[in-house]
Amino acid sequence: MEKKILFGTLGAWVVGTLVSMAIFMGILGGQAEQWMATYKDCLNEMNMVWWFVGGLVISLFMAILLYRFGVSTFKGGAIAGAWIMFFIVLWYGISNASTFTAYPWSWLPYDIIANVVTAAIAGGTIGWIYGKVK
Repeated sequence: MEKKILFGTLGAWVVGTLVSMAIFMGILGGQAEQWMATYKDCLNEMNMVWWFVGGLVISLFMAILLYRFGVSTFKGGAIAGAWIMFFIVLWYGISNASTFTAYPWSWLPYDIIANVVTAAIAGGTIGWIYGKVK
């Protein structure tokens, strides 16, 4: 059990980090830069260490859930990961958009889509790993 969760966590972390960087720094990079310029007064300098730690935490969470769900295929992991992240980001986005000016409602659809795509690929990776590791 521990070996599967460890490998699933690391696999999801690597894949999820790469995919999220491609989406948020690449595809949505211009929007992110515009957002940072608009809300510069309430932003801290990004510390990549904490970004990676956060990625490890969500990867571990997903790995534990998918293990408990009995996922052992890429497809099963992708579907479960997408649904899990959809509800997490929907909750988080609604909470933030209704509370903070720096998280506008207009950003919520981008956040949901980007995170669901990332989680589907990371969840698929976990499922694939669980199918291979005994």
